[in-house]
Formats: sequence, structure tokens, C-alpha cells
Amino acid sequence: MQINIEAIPNIPRINKGDNIGEIIALSAVKSNFKIYNGDILCVASKAISTAEGRDIALSNVKPSELANEIHQKIPRKDPRIIQKMIDETGDPTGNKLDINIENQYIGAWLPNGMRLTSAGIDKIDSNHVMLLPENPDLSAKKISEIVQQKLNVRVGVIITDSDGRIEKLGSTQIAIGLYGIPALRVSESVDPATGKIKKSEETFCDLLAATAALIMGQRGTNKPIVRISGIDYIFNESSRITDSLGMVPKEHENSADIKEPKPRSTE
Repeated sequence: MQINIEAIPNIPRINKGDNIGEIIALSAVKSNFKIYNGDILCVASKAISTAEGRDIALSNVKPSELANEIHQKIPRKDPRIIQKMIDETGDPTGNKLDINIENQYIGAWLPNGMRLTSAGIDKIDSNHVMLLPENPDLSAKKISEIVQQKLNVRVGVIITDSDGRIEKLGSTQIAIGLYGIPALRVSESVDPATGKIKKSEETFCDLLAATAALIMGQRGTNKPIVRISGIDYIFNESSRITDSLGMVPKEHENSADIKEPKPRSTE
């Protein structure tokens, strides 16, 4: 098997209200960049967040007493950003924050069951942060559907974000949302000692996200969308990021549908 990884060229600066699927299709056509059935598009979450208007002005955020208390323990974190971390977990008690004072680290468990450093919040400048997309699975679905409408090809889509591990330096790209792509890859082998079949699972969506990161780079490289070709998989419209999680919140256990998020204030 041979795979090919390329950034979609000539992606313009993403602005609030932009349709990412249409931008992908238009850029591909203008650049004579071919997208084929079964290709996988990896899209940086910050591009999605920008288009969806997830930019928050910290001047509009009033930290709670809890956020200020955490700031006293982890002073490198702005209490207003800590407040947004609390808000993103959906639990005002702060019980879904993972705080490590020794390493000055805050992780957060999000409502869909994912655990991300700083709740996936990205600091843009001294007064602005970018939140994750409201519903990354839905964002991925919309992109796939628009690309199919415009280019007549069916593609899998992965929304990626950078995340770090507390014990390691640097970060890597992971999947935070997907559509059409199986979240897991299951391999089978025969145990020579017992003759029994052993199954092993890999987080397929994260492998693909990390692969795209080799080309995508970090914010500012203007390569927010990467196409991966040559990967064998079975397209699955019901795939979702929670398929890759070991602990799924009850409200997501029986929901196979990707639904529009309920309106929520981000001020």
C-alpha cells in the first residue's frame, strides 16, 4: 500500500461565516488539485472554529471565584481562560478539570468524553482565545456533504487539534471529530501458543490526524487542510469520535445521529 499526503493549495484566510466545504472545493478546482472518492480530508480545528465564530474576547469573560482560586495555584493560566475551560466542560463545579499543580497543568474532560489540555482552548493574543468547534462530528459531516455536492466525490473528514501529554514535551495532532472514517482499526492475529484469535485496536482516526500533521504544521503555516490518499477503509456514515473513547457520557451512549448543537452563549 502506498499513501499520499498533500496540503490542499491556495486555501484563503478563513473568516467567520465561511463555508469550509465550499472553500475546499473551490480551491481544489482553481488549483487543478484532484480529490478522489475515498480520500480523507484532515481539517485543522482552528479553521473550523474561526468559520463558526468561536473566537472569544477575554474582556467579556468574568472569572468565577473557582477560576480565581485555580489561578492562585496555577498562576501562569489567565483566570478568564480558566473560566472558559470550566464552561467548556459543562460542569460549573470544576470537577471535570484535571489539575496538576506541580506541572502547572490543566486538562479538561469535555461533554463528549474527550480529555484535552486546556479544554482545547487556543490563546490567539492577550485578549482573545479560540474555543473548539461546537460539534466537530457535525462540522466534519457538513464538509463531506458539501464536497460531495460540489465535486461529486465522497470523502471522509477528520477534524484535528493539537494536544500534549503531561509527561512529554511538545504536542501531536489528534482527531476531535470525524465523519465517514472508522474511529478504530481492528487487527486480528493468531496466538501461536493457543491457536486463539487475538484482536487489537488502534485509534485509526488519531493515526491519520498525526499523519496529516506532518504536512499541516502549526497555526500560521496556512496549510489547514490536508488530503490523504491511498488508505483502505469502509465508509461509515454513523462513525463518530465517541467510537474511539473508553468512557462515553451517558447522553452519548445511544445516540448514533449527528445533531445540530443547542444554542449556547459564548460570551
